[in-house]
Order: sequence, then structure tokens, then C-alpha cells
Amino acid sequence: MTYPKLIVLFIFFGLCFAQRAVNDFIEPSLIDAANDIFQGDKLKTTPDSISLVKGETKQITYTFSGNLTKTIKVYFNTTVNNIRLEPNVFIVSPIIKKASLNATGLDVTSRTFIDVYKCEIVDGSGNDTCPFNKTESFVRVKVIHSHAIEILVSVTGWIYFVAWSISFYPQIYLNWKRGSVEGLNFDFLVLNIIGFACYTVYNWLMFFDQSVQDLYFQKHERSLIPVLTNDVVFATHALLACIVTGVQCFFYERAQQKVSYTCMGWSSILIAFSAISFAITIFSVIDWLQFINNLSYVKMAVTLSKYFPQVILNIRRKSTVGWSIGNVVLDFTGGSMDITQMVLQASNTDDWSGFYGNPVKFGLGLVSMIFDIVFLIQHYCIYRHPASDVSYDVVQTNENSSTTNLNPVEISTSNESQNNHY
Repeated sequence: MTYPKLIVLFIFFGLCFAQRAVNDFIEPSLIDAANDIFQGDKLKTTPDSISLVKGETKQITYTFSGNLTKTIKVYFNTTVNNIRLEPNVFIVSPIIKKASLNATGLDVTSRTFIDVYKCEIVDGSGNDTCPFNKTESFVRVKVIHSHAIEILVSVTGWIYFVAWSISFYPQIYLNWKRGSVEGLNFDFLVLNIIGFACYTVYNWLMFFDQSVQDLYFQKHERSLIPVLTNDVVFATHALLACIVTGVQCFFYERAQQKVSYTCMGWSSILIAFSAISFAITIFSVIDWLQFINNLSYVKMAVTLSKYFPQVILNIRRKSTVGWSIGNVVLDFTGGSMDITQMVLQASNTDDWSGFYGNPVKFGLGLVSMIFDIVFLIQHYCIYRHPASDVSYDVVQTNENSSTTNLNPVEISTSNESQNNHY
């Protein structure tokens, strides 16, 4: 990818952030949200979500923030009969504004809610109007088989986060050590930059932009936003790592390797789709939630296509020299831990909807692992070379002479890699 194309790409994504920053600055809903914080009259829950093992009991505390002039009975129920509430009613008054109830897990469920069923003024007037918004006073409850499995879910999550985060460094290190990027397919790199640029914008807007979150909650009531802090950190870090690798391609030996015409066409389609989505969002044809969803589709398309060029290059060169196997091992580790986490979560709640309800996430992870297996077979079985054959040694130079010693595999494949247009 040439410098002008890179500049255009980052100007585009810079405009996305700038547009959202301006909108947030003048967005009236943000002022309304700030007013809501100070006006009180809310029944707050502590905690707002709990995880129970069958038979386990935990306490939930409710605190009314606001002014009360009468004593009120607050009744609670659950969306399903997987938990028992004791008591299921308590009283708040001008003097008593805090009360608690106990929730006991009866049967496993991936998600249920404790809701305010109704309010009743004790003066006998029959008025059942709650002095707060009932829909905002709920607690998410998950009943699981084992806390030990839940700990394993967390552990596997950290393993795949770390594995995927550091998976970019073996390639960067290999390029630096060899002083060459020959063997690394530029199509793979270009598509990776596009994919992670879109993924970064998606995560940043979903995590930091309140108006995008409001749109999400309108379509997915009571759901948590599907982006956590580690998602934002990973996406941003991955994009920066890909950019560093891209910069290496401009300064290190690359023989005659170039971005293929096929990749130019495909990446142009992806960027054009993103740019058009941005443009019609500016003119309110679609909302910002749909815009970032479109960017997530671009990331999916990249994941499904980015590995093919590297596989083909390895086949044409009959070598994996220059392609870091450390990157592959770490990527496979991350993918396997991701799927392991999904299995653990599903088995702990008897809810397997994460596989058939969200096949895209599972499918993309599986596709990545399949390609990782292909790379491992290429490296260790089909194009296996002794350790001495995969090094790139630079001989000491002096004022009169300088010699670069390439191993035989690289000499035989350097010409083949020049025709990297498919």
C-alpha cells in the first residue's frame, strides 16, 4: 500500500472520530442525561448483577434516591422461576430509604432479571404509581453450575487476550532480525490494517459514545454493550502493531514483493463500502449503530479473506521462511482459548445459544484456527527446513566490502516471490 493510500485511509477514520466528537459536544441528549443524574427519584440496586450457584443465596440492596412524602410498598418478581426472592416486597418511606432482599438460585440459567412488579402507597388510597422508573430498577441474575468453571472462563479469557495481543510481535521481531520482510505477504498486511482499523473504530464508538450505546440499548433492551475495556485496548494495540509492521515494509529488504492487483481491488471495495457507510450516516440515512455494524462486517470479510494470500505465497515459494510461525502459534492459542471459553460458558449455564445464535463469532474463530493449522502443516511438515535454513545472517562489513549471506532456500525462492500478483 502506498503512502497516499495510507494517508487517505487514516483521514477517513479520523473523520469518523471527529464527527462523533462534534455530535457529542452539541448533543442535547447528553444534557438530558446529565440532568437525570442530579434529579434523583431512582431506586438503585447494589449490585446490579449477580452470579449464583444452585442453592446459593446472595443479598441485593435497594436504595431510593429522591424525596418521598409517603410510605410505599415495592413488590418484586422474576422473569423466570429459576430464583427465589425472600422477601419479595419491602417498604420505603421518608425515613427508611434502603432495604434488602435475598436471591437464591434454584435452577441454572444464563440470564434472568429481578424486576419491580408494582408499587403500593400504604395510606390505602389505592394509588399504585411508583415514584421512580420501574424499568430502570432491575438486577441481572445468572445461575450457574460451578464458580470454579466461572473462574476457568475468566482465566481462558485472559489467556486468549494475552496470546492475541503479543501474537503481532514475533513477525515484527523476525523482520527486524532479518532486516527483510521477504516472505511476509503484503496482501495479508494490507487487509489486516483495514480490518483492525474498522474494528478499532467499532470498539471506540461502542465503548465511549453514549449516543451509540443508547441506540444499542433501544434494540437490545437490558443487554450489556458487547465491548469491554480489553476489547478497546486489544483493537487499538493490534492496529498500531500492524502499522509498525507496515512501516517495516518501506525500510527493510522486500525484493520485488508488492501488493497484488487482486488485493488492491478487494481492499478498494472494503474501503469504499466503509466510506459510503460513513457518508450516508452523516446525511442520516442510517444511524451510527448501523455504521459501526457495517464496519464489523468489513472486519469479518477481512478475516475470511486475509489468510489466502499468505498460504498461496508459501506454496509458490515452497517455503515459510520470512513468515513467523510464532505469530501462528499464538494466534492458534488465542483462537482455541476463545472457543474453549465459549464451551465453558455454555456448559456452566446449559445455554448453547452462543454457538447457533451467534454463528459469526464462532465461525470466524474456527476459520482462523483452520488457517493456523494449514500454516503449521506448511512450516513443520511440507516445507520443513533445518534451523540453519531459516536464518538471515548479515556478515560483518568493512569499508572495502560488504557481503550478505542468504541461505539456499531464500535464493531459490526470491525470484518466485517477485511474481506475487494474484
